[in-house]
Amino acid sequence: MSLDLTQNIRRHGFKRLLLAVSGGLDSICLAHYFIANREALGIEWLGIAHVHHGLREGTADRDAAFVEAFAHKYKVPFFLKKLDGESLKNAEGSLEENARDARYKALIEVFNETGDPPHTGTMRTKQQVAKCCPPVLRGDDNKGIIVTAHHAGDQAETMYMRLRRGTTLAGLRGIQDVRDNIYRPFLNVTRADLLAYAREHNLTWCEDESNSDVKFARNKVRHVYLPQLARGYCDAATQLCRIASLADKAYAKVMDKCNELFNPIVSLEKEMPELVGHDKSLDPAPSNLYETRLFRVLVELSSMGITQLRQQIAKFRISTPRCSAQDDTSLTTRPSSLISLNKKALRKILLSHADADLSELFRLWLSEQGFRFPIGFFYSQTEPAHVKIPVRAAYRKRSIVKKGSTVLICEFEDVQTASKFVSCGMKE
Repeated sequence: MSLDLTQNIRRHGFKRLLLAVSGGLDSICLAHYFIANREALGIEWLGIAHVHHGLREGTADRDAAFVEAFAHKYKVPFFLKKLDGESLKNAEGSLEENARDARYKALIEVFNETGDPPHTGTMRTKQQVAKCCPPVLRGDDNKGIIVTAHHAGDQAETMYMRLRRGTTLAGLRGIQDVRDNIYRPFLNVTRADLLAYAREHNLTWCEDESNSDVKFARNKVRHVYLPQLARGYCDAATQLCRIASLADKAYAKVMDKCNELFNPIVSLEKEMPELVGHDKSLDPAPSNLYETRLFRVLVELSSMGITQLRQQIAKFRISTPRCSAQDDTSLTTRPSSLISLNKKALRKILLSHADADLSELFRLWLSEQGFRFPIGFFYSQTEPAHVKIPVRAAYRKRSIVKKGSTVLICEFEDVQTASKFVSCGMKE
């Protein structure tokens, strides 16, 4: 591997890494590379995790034993997580997607069970980890990350699949190198590079026979469609990766514009009144929306007595709907996350761009805040700037409700609760 790769990894500054190792060529190269360059990369703690999906008999146990032996050879902590294969097979949706989601969740659980970096001397019990919902990486310095071996071939496959079914600018970015607690440092490394590295260092690996089964969509792209494309356009995979890189740069500029438009409409008045006489010019420049809200809340709270503090806490509470007394399933529904928008301020922005179409920008901005909606969800030719905000609507675990001068966008733990939130009468 080149020095440029080492410099790129060091740029992120991760100190505590859990390597996801399946035992295949790419993940074995990943593990060996990070172990061999541990000091050069500035890594303080390194572990190897293997997820046993319970979907293959015989060879899956072989892979787990192989990875464990590899970890022991290089004196790296090893963690094994076994999943319920039958549950994955019987669950709704694609087996590929179910296995992927379960794998990432398992990796996060393993990471959190390993505790904080060794110098802190703290560990987390399984009971403490179980309380973390949704699963996120724990730690106080944001220097921990899960590392996977996705490479240029995976990027090309992802781009081909998205282009074939249709996608947006966000989808054209392909696989991100850092997203949702996962770091993928090999996205610009080809399989040929990996083979050369393995031969140079006399590495052996396991072949997963399921990777050649073309009944799985990604395998068919890998073994059938991309080779067909390469016969006509030999540099097709490279170009697909290049498109992803260009789209990523364009997306960053689009999001800058989205933040400029929509960050100011986040409603703070009902949650926290403005400071009287507070000079906003003295505020530090926040790096994101949530730091803005947190900073303003903390400044206000710091100047309060206990009575005022109690009064303000009462204002934080969001009135939530209850079903009628006749409904014996009535429960107060509380979102796991929420964003509150000033309806008048939003409409003012839309009217000022009445000859444009901000619907996709608005959708992309919400997606970056953690609230994902399908393409066209906010589109309407009759609305200013083509953005239609439903009075009450639910999409999967997300819901939108207009309440007084506020637009509440919520994320719930399940689909049923999200639907219940919009179907039960909310008092204006």
